[in-house]
Amino acid sequence: MPTIRSDLRLLTAFNILEAKPKVGYTYNDSQAKPLSYHKLYAEPIANILQKPTEIREDATLTEAVNTLFIEDVGSLYVIGDRQELVGLISRKDLLRATLNNTNASLTLASTVMTRMPNIFTVTPDMSVLQTGQLLLDRKVDSLPVVDKDQPTKVVGKITKNRIFQHFITSVD
Repeated sequence: MPTIRSDLRLLTAFNILEAKPKVGYTYNDSQAKPLSYHKLYAEPIANILQKPTEIREDATLTEAVNTLFIEDVGSLYVIGDRQELVGLISRKDLLRATLNNTNASLTLASTVMTRMPNIFTVTPDMSVLQTGQLLLDRKVDSLPVVDKDQPTKVVGKITKNRIFQHFITSVD
């Protein structure tokens, strides 16, 4: 459930409100610099995508958990022998698979992954707005960004947090 704190943070970032110690939040009636929302939303995600975190198809659950926490990410892309995207493993998948599993070091991570073609992907030319809407509609935190001509070749990832960060830094 959303909290008012994130709303206040957003309004402060867009310079609509000012946060003052011992006073609180006040309306900022000074002239803020104009922001082109159209440009902000229409920008292709190629400009803001992040490096994907990948594991091999033959990696164990233990290796997947270690990679997930070392890289501090929410999902891992499973890559096959031909460097193609074959699946995706989320934190929830790993938690479900390793809970009470004494054979995690022997179980292949590929047994718990979501397999292609059941993974929603985006291409680098898609707009920030389109991608953000897809993240919300599909109720996921991130999506693999794949090459437009090779739909199983991962070129990056895009997350809700990255889009939010893009909006905030574009205001400054």
